[in-house]
Formats: sequence, C-alpha cells, structure tokens
Amino acid sequence: MSIPAVQALSALPAMPAMPSLDGTTSAAGVTDPTGVSGAAGVAGTASTQSTSGAEFGNLLADGLDRLEGLQNDSSNLAVKAATGDLSSIHDYTIAAAEASTATQLAVSLRNTGLQAFNQIMSLQI
Repeated sequence: MSIPAVQALSALPAMPAMPSLDGTTSAAGVTDPTGVSGAAGVAGTASTQSTSGAEFGNLLADGLDRLEGLQNDSSNLAVKAATGDLSSIHDYTIAAAEASTATQLAVSLRNTGLQAFNQIMSLQI
C-alpha cells in the first residue's frame, strides 16, 4: 500500500546547500561542526576549529540588536497605523508578528541557557 502524499514528497527536488555563519556548507547543505564541508568532513580528516567566547558574545549582541530593530519597526508602524499615516495595515500586522515571534524565541533561548547554567552549577565535583 502506498501513500500518495509520501510519493509526492519524494518527487520534490533536493534542498540547496545553506551557508553557515562562517560561510562553510557541506554537500548535503548541513554544516559540519568542524567547519569542513563535503566528503572531507565525513572522512574525519579535518582539524577542528575553535570558537572563542568573544565570537559567541558578538553573536548574542547581534541577535539582540536585530530583535530591537524588529521591535522598533513594529512600534513605528503601530504609531503610523494609529495616526492614519499607514496605507497598508498588513505591513504593521507582519512587523508585529515578526517582533512577537523573535521576542518569544529570545525568551526561550534565555530560559534554556539559564536552565543549563543552573544544572551546571548544581553538579557536585
């Protein structure tokens, strides 16, 4: 017995390779944690790249700056909508949904990080 939906999904073309933060991608579009792409990463012949704490801090700061920008855009469009200067209300609706989703993601990441920190701190040496 075959399922038509599964057969339809298998006929879809493969997803193109997606770049990672450092610009490396593998042949299947999945970034290798060592930073090496393609078959060399599979063979395990690559050296590992180290990620410094400063880079992680920069990523967090950049993410928070983007979140602030989304919230500012949403607030500006809300003021325009309230004053009647906004011709397309869907622009505000989309901006508000993006800001809300980004805020929920940031809070979720913060909560997960805090839980991980608390678990590490409760470990006995």
